[in-house]
Amino acid sequence: MKIHVVSTGGTIVSEGGRNGLSPSRFSSRRVVDLMSSVFPEHTFSHSAPMNLDSSNIEPEDWSEIASEVFSPLRDCDGVIVTHGTDTMAYTASALAFMLRGIDKPVTLTGSQIPFGLAGSDAVSNLTLAVAALADGIKGVTVSFGGRVINGARAVKTSSFGMDAFESVGAPPRALFTASGLDILTENPARGGGPVLENDICPNVFLLKLAPGTNPNIFDALAGLGYSGVVMEAFGAGGVHSVRRGLASAARAAAARGMVIVVRSQCLYGRTDLNLYETGAAIRDCTISAGDMTTEAAVVKLMWALAKTSSFEEAAEIFRTNYAGEITLQPASLKNPTERNRSNPIRPLKSSEKMLK
Repeated sequence: MKIHVVSTGGTIVSEGGRNGLSPSRFSSRRVVDLMSSVFPEHTFSHSAPMNLDSSNIEPEDWSEIASEVFSPLRDCDGVIVTHGTDTMAYTASALAFMLRGIDKPVTLTGSQIPFGLAGSDAVSNLTLAVAALADGIKGVTVSFGGRVINGARAVKTSSFGMDAFESVGAPPRALFTASGLDILTENPARGGGPVLENDICPNVFLLKLAPGTNPNIFDALAGLGYSGVVMEAFGAGGVHSVRRGLASAARAAAARGMVIVVRSQCLYGRTDLNLYETGAAIRDCTISAGDMTTEAAVVKLMWALAKTSSFEEAAEIFRTNYAGEITLQPASLKNPTERNRSNPIRPLKSSEKMLK
């Protein structure tokens, strides 16, 4: 196989300094040399468009990384992107949207402990990444801690654990076992031929609600130039509307052109703005993220707003499953009357109340 490695920095190539770990360009070359010696049956090429701690990788960098991945795909069998773990899920989601219809494997990996230090997980994760390419797991994935995860479903759930990433809302694409790579699911991404769509609008804010959130937050965000908000609401999508009137403030912001996507604060499950009055209050002026991860929702809104400022067009983009990022619900589940008819919520009988 011909494998191209795109190095962006991160812990895997970091070395100690006066103020802690930071990426080293010298180390990125050493990582590729190691891969060449461990996997002599494969041919490796290498590029390093940036050398950043992933906390410093921003939306504009996603566009550059996407270009850096797309170009060599014509001449190689797959691409490995080495990346810091802290924002890897955001970059993976970005690549999943930007690299439309690719028919080759692209996987991101890194490590929790720098390459070369005792106990480093760099070699095991790189081995997993190579296996993902060799087994032809097409589309954008994250290879980490024994799991190959759809890029638009990956979430970092542990700051120090070696199995730092989970696949949220969908099964992993594959698991690494003693017998090799056990492939569980096919590529969920839409086909249509490889296209690079790496325009991005960074003016999206992630707003996690807390009881008492001031509704003036929307005016403040508009004043700062934000054109979109991913609002992490309570439970299935509840927003407080009695004392502070956040729901009415959201409606007013949407009327002025701000595109608001609503996602549950819960890691698992989905957003359902039909279930409670506190969600229905904003149902018609916001876009539901369904069961998308926070990372995928933020990136998808940035990607959508680079294409359009129209609420209706952005909503249509969110209703489209591009990379396995969302589980589309049957139409009957979108209608609260139909949902309750098939699974009614009934009052408890007195005997049941006693048991409670």
